[in-house]
Amino acid sequence: MTLSDNEIEQPFQDAGFEVFGRFPASEPSATKAFNRVMNVAAKPIDKIPCDELDAVDKVNKAWVTRARNSGVLTGDGSFLAIGSLDYGWLRLRLTSAANIFALEQPDGDLLFIARSFSGHRVCAVSREGSEYWILEEEFLPGGS
Repeated sequence: MTLSDNEIEQPFQDAGFEVFGRFPASEPSATKAFNRVMNVAAKPIDKIPCDELDAVDKVNKAWVTRARNSGVLTGDGSFLAIGSLDYGWLRLRLTSAANIFALEQPDGDLLFIARSFSGHRVCAVSREGSEYWILEEEFLPGGS
């Protein structure tokens, strides 16, 4: 089933992000970024236990810090995020109300993959067992 643009965008709006719609296809594709981040060889740059006090706040802060330091976020907080593998990239802006955990699935699964406009860097949050992982991946020009 293919979701409408509104069905893709609404959860991000509900999570407090400013949404600007679909970003034109560019490299790396959403599928390439997903495959790199979810690869068994991917190593987290930060791990936060799910049962840790204030885990939600710690994960949100850790992701923002990593995304800003790695160049995923522009000066005004804009970035790209995967809407879905079929949809591709969605252009968003971080706001003070943004909360990655509002995108958590009913079963507790969480996967949020963000990319720089240039495509050189991806920064993601994923729930892996009893931990939340912050992951970063670098892409060469052309998306490889």
